[in-house]
Amino acid sequence: MRILRVAAAAGAMTLLAGCYHQVVDTGLPRSSTTVKKAFHPTFLFGLVPGSPIDVRQQCPSGIALASARQTFANGVVGMLTLGIFTPHEVSITCASGGRADAGTVTRVLAATLDTEAFNSALSEIARESAVSGHPIVVTFAPETAPSR
Repeated sequence: MRILRVAAAAGAMTLLAGCYHQVVDTGLPRSSTTVKKAFHPTFLFGLVPGSPIDVRQQCPSGIALASARQTFANGVVGMLTLGIFTPHEVSITCASGGRADAGTVTRVLAATLDTEAFNSALSEIARESAVSGHPIVVTFAPETAPSR
């Protein structure tokens, strides 16, 4: 009877452990260049990210589409390691054209703004973007950028 309960619990865990697919589309035109990583590492059920994927050399015009998903094989590995190591399949499609569309505006913020001023500036920029329907790129002034 105990074996049957363990088997039923393992079967339920397998069936209920859903695979997922996350996609970020930047709106840039897509090229034929795609970078794929079948087992990109994350840890603790995906809560702790692995190392960043640097595609600046493969994608000089930027990224058009990025997707991450947990396949069945990734899920099995995650289950076998009790969620400590949870790989994901990552696919990045490079952009074929420019980095931003013609309607993109850039706003430069001083890194020395206090929290209230910074939040206020970001709220105003978000409103401006919503009204115009165009993206707004926010950057820090180079001479005041925080050191890392």
